[in-house]
Amino acid sequence: MSNFTFIYPYWFLALAALPAIWWLSKRQSKQGLLASHIARYLAPESSKPSKNRSTYFGIWWIVGVIALAGPSFEKNEQPSFEKTQARVVIMDMSMSMYATDIKPNRLTQARYKALDLLSLWKEGLTGMVAYAGDAYTISPLTSDINTIKNLVPNLSPDIMPFQGGNAASAVKLAIEMMTRAHIYHGDLVLIADDIDDQEKQEIDSLLSGGNWTLSILAVGTKSGAPISLPSGSMLKTDSGQTVVARTNLNNMRELTRSYGGTFTEVQFDNSDVEHIANYLDRIATTSEVTKTNNSLNTRVNNGFWLLPFLLLPALGLFRKGVIWCGLAVLVSFSQPNTAFANPWKTDDQVGYQLYQDEDFQQAAEQFEQQEWKGIAQYKAGDFEAAEQTLQGLSGEDARYNLANAQAKQGKYDQAIEEYQRILESNPDHAYAKKNLEIVEQAQKQQQQQQQDDSESKDQNEQDQQGQQGQQGQQGQQNDSSQNSQDQKQSSADNGKSQDQSESQAQNTDQSQADNRSDSKTDEENDKQAVQQNKPDQADKQPKDKGDSASQTTQAQKAAKEDSDSNAQQAATQVSGQPISSDPDMRKLEQVESARDPSQLLKAQMILQARQKSAPNNQNKKW
Repeated sequence: MSNFTFIYPYWFLALAALPAIWWLSKRQSKQGLLASHIARYLAPESSKPSKNRSTYFGIWWIVGVIALAGPSFEKNEQPSFEKTQARVVIMDMSMSMYATDIKPNRLTQARYKALDLLSLWKEGLTGMVAYAGDAYTISPLTSDINTIKNLVPNLSPDIMPFQGGNAASAVKLAIEMMTRAHIYHGDLVLIADDIDDQEKQEIDSLLSGGNWTLSILAVGTKSGAPISLPSGSMLKTDSGQTVVARTNLNNMRELTRSYGGTFTEVQFDNSDVEHIANYLDRIATTSEVTKTNNSLNTRVNNGFWLLPFLLLPALGLFRKGVIWCGLAVLVSFSQPNTAFANPWKTDDQVGYQLYQDEDFQQAAEQFEQQEWKGIAQYKAGDFEAAEQTLQGLSGEDARYNLANAQAKQGKYDQAIEEYQRILESNPDHAYAKKNLEIVEQAQKQQQQQQQDDSESKDQNEQDQQGQQGQQGQQGQQNDSSQNSQDQKQSSADNGKSQDQSESQAQNTDQSQADNRSDSKTDEENDKQAVQQNKPDQADKQPKDKGDSASQTTQAQKAAKEDSDSNAQQAATQVSGQPISSDPDMRKLEQVESARDPSQLLKAQMILQARQKSAPNNQNKKW
């Protein structure tokens, strides 16, 4: 009996109602329609309440409460299952992620969206890949989402070994990651700002014929923006022109349609990442659920053994028809609702159902009503198609959504005109007013950005012209100084003796010791060198040995200083900070550099880069 327990012990609170029921029934029996002294003679003996009836009812009530409390004597072992859905998040870390068309920039928004998306996944395996000129593994497949979330804030284009943009290499690495884990069906979630035609073709060849789905979150706009580097300068081409990073939304949208994924543009709320997470959960198959080694022990409810004791007292109610009425009610409620595929639903009704399920792409294809079709296309991120669908519709809501689609594409002039038309017919349209202000502000920022780009371009051209002029002047000065040095060298050669090599070495040491001496001092040194070069033949051999020894010592000292300076420069390049001359401070700085997670990630990717050949992507450098 040590294993005995009640599964639902709170049902015993119903026993508290038993005294109240007994008191109410007793009171009702005393207060009838007739007075008690008259009812004693008029009421028949058979109609008098039986004292045993209350006792039976109390016993029946107690047994029912015990049955509902769920007495349990044993446990039942049940197998447990877990979701093994695998997905890999692919992060774009090219230099174009520094573009500022998405505020504060694309990189910051991409990291926030990745963190929000990871928080929505509670089950399954998740990995992460980052790419620029080549792709690198940030985290292998794991069920520990928090580990990946700790790495995301340290990702940036600055730590990538090679710059550029090669999304196809990232897709290939993600597929290899899942294949090595013996997973042959999974989801690829790409957070990127652009996919050009060459990348699209390579991704097509990688995904065709496989069981991989590709979903894309576009972090960028069609109009694009300059790339503002962390130093504050703008990224420029080799010719000096400012780079404007634009997003090819059509290539992204076509890839997701071809490989069963979903596409969405970055939004200012969590609707974009929630849409991706819900879509991937909805398309998950039953094959992605596996049995685990852990089993669940559940209690067996043995209360059904008390049902006969509850039904036997109810047999006496058959003559009054109470049981039959109760059975009729139970049968009416227990009839199953026959479910048929409704053949009477229109395409718009089916599309609306898909719209409610947030499957906007399928809803847009299903809708026949143009306004709803345009709204679904807008929700799916296909702003160009939404504009074409809503063009020509006269409804106020349709024109409002048309203006929104135009604003999303960067067509600010057309969007402003459409908002103004709406406000002319309905000045109280609050959403149109608000969006008009936002679009006008965005247009001003775009114009200011274009003006700044043109000014910076003119300034760069002037700087290049100035540098060319300075280089020409420096060339002339170098030529004149070279001529004067040649004249001095020729005069010095005429006055040198047989031991010219030794005097040149000593003159070189003297010039390194004090390279700022005047011409008078140089002449005196030359005279002293000539006088030192005139000893007898007997004294030449010991002096030569002493000079060679001193030269060897100086060379070793210089080599040591050069090696120390090179080590300091290498350490400065790795840490990004100058190394202190104090040895203790240098050790502390090395410890802080080793603690920096971004530097550890960089070292990890450098090790991966050494294990494969360098990428060759000359077409895309940012």
